[in-house]
Formats: sequence, C-alpha cells, structure tokens
Amino acid sequence: MDVNTRTFHKEYLSSLEASREVAEDIVPYWNSLGLNELIIGQMELCLVEVVNNVFEHAYRNNVGDKFEATSYLTKAQNLIIEISDFGHSMPNDVLEELLSTDFVEPIADDPDTWLQSKRGLKIIQELSDKLEYFSHQNRNTLKLQKSAS
Repeated sequence: MDVNTRTFHKEYLSSLEASREVAEDIVPYWNSLGLNELIIGQMELCLVEVVNNVFEHAYRNNVGDKFEATSYLTKAQNLIIEISDFGHSMPNDVLEELLSTDFVEPIADDPDTWLQSKRGLKIIQELSDKLEYFSHQNRNTLKLQKSAS
C-alpha cells in the first residue's frame, strides 16, 4: 500500500485529556507521511483546539461522548484533518464572524483579553489553509486543510 493513501481514523471519548490522547496517536502517523515538523506542530495545535472545543461546546464538558478523528494526505499533498462529533452543532455564523474578527493577544495586565471568545478557532483559521464546518444527520465535522508541500 502506498503510504500516501493510508488514512488515520480512530474513535475517542470526550474528556479534558482527549486532545492529548488524539495528538499522541496522530503525530506518529503524520511523521510516517514525512510531513515537515513545522506543519506537524501547527496542525497538532489546531487538533488540540478542535478536540477541546468538542468537549467544551459540542458535549458541554460531558465526559464519555464519542467523537472521531480522521486524517489523510491527498494526492495534491494537502493534509486533511477531520474531527466529527455527535453533540451540539456550532451556530452557522461562528465561522463567518471569524473572518471579520481580529486576534487579540492576551495582555498580562488585562484579564478581558485572557479569555477572548473563539480564540481557539481564530488560531485554527490562522494556521490552516482552509477551514470548513458541516452538520449532517447529527454528525458535526470540522475539516482543516494544510498544504504539505
């Protein structure tokens, strides 16, 4: 089997630790694809943000709900990462608002900047080449694309 046609796919249970668990499983897969360390680091950060969002928002901090992680490299050398959950879907306007929102750097003396809403999604948007979200039959999927070439 050609290494570039392999797909990573695994089911997980939501928890505070789930993002680390997914990262520990998927980073060796990305390494096996020969991806650049910088891309791996950036996509690992995105992955952690997405999985944390699933726990916090889709499952409202409920432990033990199923979600899935999928990743593969396309023939055009684009790394695809899909995180799917079966919880509460993201409101339609959230991703649209991201495009018009500036990232606010946290400032030590200003607590209002520490917990900026949607900060994780903004990081994901900045580090990915393409970001899509879709819901179909109780399945919500956030799909990231990053050029690996």
